[in-house]
Amino acid sequence: MMTSTSNRGPYLSAAFLCEKVLEEKDGVKSAIRIVDRVSHTVACPEPPTKMPPLRYPLCLYIRLKSGAARGPMPLRITLVKPSGESHAPMEFTLVFEGEEDRGVDVVGNMQIEFEMPGIYWFQVELDGKPLTQIPLRIIYVPQRIMRTAGLGGEPPPV
Repeated sequence: MMTSTSNRGPYLSAAFLCEKVLEEKDGVKSAIRIVDRVSHTVACPEPPTKMPPLRYPLCLYIRLKSGAARGPMPLRITLVKPSGESHAPMEFTLVFEGEEDRGVDVVGNMQIEFEMPGIYWFQVELDGKPLTQIPLRIIYVPQRIMRTAGLGGEPPPV
């Protein structure tokens, strides 16, 4: 039987994006390079005005502590683009058991293609209720590189 009340758990202990999560033999986890913004730089003589797609590997880390909650609960994560369009949600079933300080870690390695600059939101729901939102800002930096003459007056090789 699933039992939960909003003021008795489960409790959100951590929710963020990073580049990698390491897990030691004793089960202790380390998050490497926590990320909340990514710059996509395109440097060339004529950079495009519209951002080219950016494939970027990310790791989503969510840690929940049981509190008084017991049993299975659905977790849903939906990525919302800056345009407001949503991707199909990722869904998991989490099982809360044991003592109140025990919990569940969700580690999701993702390879996402970002199509536009702006804030992407990872909306997290637990048991059909909003739990948190994790923002990620994508920044497009077009840089025009001017060609200069080489030492002999010739343009540099391309």
